Amino acid sequence: MSKAFTNEDTPTPDEAEALPPRTRRFPITAAGYARLRGELDELQKRKPEGSADVGWRRARVLVQVLESVDVMPPALVDGRAGFATLVTVENRAGEQTAYELVGPDEADIAAGKISIASPVAQALLGKRPGDAVVLRRPKGDAEVTVVSVSVPGDG
Repeated sequence: MSKAFTNEDTPTPDEAEALPPRTRRFPITAAGYARLRGELDELQKRKPEGSADVGWRRARVLVQVLESVDVMPPALVDGRAGFATLVTVENRAGEQTAYELVGPDEADIAAGKISIASPVAQALLGKRPGDAVVLRRPKGDAEVTVVSVSVPGDG
C-alpha cells in the first residue's frame, strides 16, 4: 500500500484504551481484588517484551479495572442482604439457589457471583430470611423466599 494512504499518527487497535474511561469507582470484594491482582501478576510474568497478544490486552483491562475499584467489606446489617453477602433463596418447588452479591468486575454467574447492579441483586438487597421476593430474570420471573443471608466463608 502506498504511504500516501496511511496515517502514522493513527493508533493501531492494540494501542487503544482497553476499556472506555470510567466516570465513577466500583466496589469489589477483597477476594475479587486479590483474584484480579493475581491474574494481572501472572500475565505480566509471562509477557515477552514487545508482545501485543491477547493476554497483554487482558492485562491492560485488569490495570484499568484495578485502578477504578474500591475494596469494600461485606455489608451485612441486621441480617439484611448487602454488598458481598451470600443470599440463599428457595423457589416454590423447594429448590435452593445461592447468590453472592459482588461488584460488576468480579461477577461470574457460573460461580453464583452476581453484580450488585443486576436486577436479581437489586431485588435481593435489603432482604432478610423469610422475605418473599420476585426475581426478574431473562428466563422469566421467579417468586422466591430468602432462606439465609450470610458472609461467604463465615461457616
